[in-house]
Amino acid sequence: MRRAVSIVGAVLLLTLALQPVAAAPAEWTILGYHVVRPGETLFCIGRAYGVDPWAIAFQNGIVNVNLIYPGLVLAIPAAYATLSPGPVCTPQFGWHPSYPCTCAAYYTIVSGDTLTRISWMFGVSPWRIAECNGIFDLNYIRAGDTLCIPDP
Repeated sequence: MRRAVSIVGAVLLLTLALQPVAAAPAEWTILGYHVVRPGETLFCIGRAYGVDPWAIAFQNGIVNVNLIYPGLVLAIPAAYATLSPGPVCTPQFGWHPSYPCTCAAYYTIVSGDTLTRISWMFGVSPWRIAECNGIFDLNYIRAGDTLCIPDP
């Protein structure tokens, strides 16, 4: 009897061990960044951009979608979805430059960089760099992001 139980247990363990595991989703392209305002939820933010709120949570390492706070900066991934009706937050990007941006170069931001420093390096106004990259706060850039440096 013990042997039968042992065999059944071993078969169950093997069955569970051989179950396919869901693959992690591929990284999404970041559409832009959204600063959470009082009263906003991931769902109203998702509706503002037509993006799955669960993808926003995953992209930003948020475990509980109900625990976001004003001032939190969220990367909005290109994970488009059709969402149920509900409140829609005001989008903070979806910008269109005042005149077309042609990238003369690309620059990857490193820790300690500022838009002013980068603009001096390339001889381009920091406001123009911000406009071409959809940056609304000249004081907020993230190390590791790549900027389009427009023609001077």
